[in-house]
This record gives sequence, structure tokens and C-alpha cells, in this order.
Amino acid sequence: MMLNFSNHPYRIWSDAQKEAAARYGEVVDMPFPQIDPSVSTGQLRQLVNEYSARIEATNADAVMAAGEFTFLFMLVDKLLHDGVNVVCSCSTRETVETQQPDGTNIKSSRFVFNSFRPYEHYGK
Repeated sequence: MMLNFSNHPYRIWSDAQKEAAARYGEVVDMPFPQIDPSVSTGQLRQLVNEYSARIEATNADAVMAAGEFTFLFMLVDKLLHDGVNVVCSCSTRETVETQQPDGTNIKSSRFVFNSFRPYEHYGK
């Protein structure tokens, strides 16, 4: 089983991403929390402990994790330390910027899934 710990529910994944995830079996969504930018490092650690316990209790074969950077970094570090297989979704970003008649620009991006890449400790 793959645990999808992100704000991108499985139902909206591309067919290519769903096919790549199928090697882990069923995909179960666990929404990534909204992280207030004003929380302290200590509060982040508390959240990491709470969510890592919930994630590890699922006994997932892989955890696809994506979200707010500082929380994600701390969480992935803890999960790897605890022996959990954590992966990220790797995509190509195709961006188009269009200048409007009033001079403003609108930028839109499309993400094309490529693969899942495992998180690893540096130096391995």
C-alpha cells in the first residue's frame, strides 16, 4: 500500500502517476496539514511526532510525501530514521506566461508526472 501524504488526492493524479503507484498496491490518501508560517520549531517537532506516528501506524510500503518545506524536511528525516520508505513525485513543469492587454502577466503551469524518487539520507 502507498500512503499519499499530500494535498493532491489520488483521484486527481494522472494515469501515469496512478500506474507508477500501482506497484505498491492500493493508494490511501492522508491530507497534508496546513502549516501556519508562524509556528515555532518546537511546535513543528510536535506536529512531526504526531504525524509520523499516524503515518507509521499505516504500515505503508511507501509514503509519497509533499508539502510545506520545513515540516516536510523534518518529517521525512524522522521517517527515514525510523526505516520508512518515503518517495516524492517527480514531474516536468511546463510553464506558459501570457501578457494581458493591461500589461499584467498570467503564468500557468502544467506538471507532467515522470516517476517516484526515493528520499535518502545525504551520503548514502
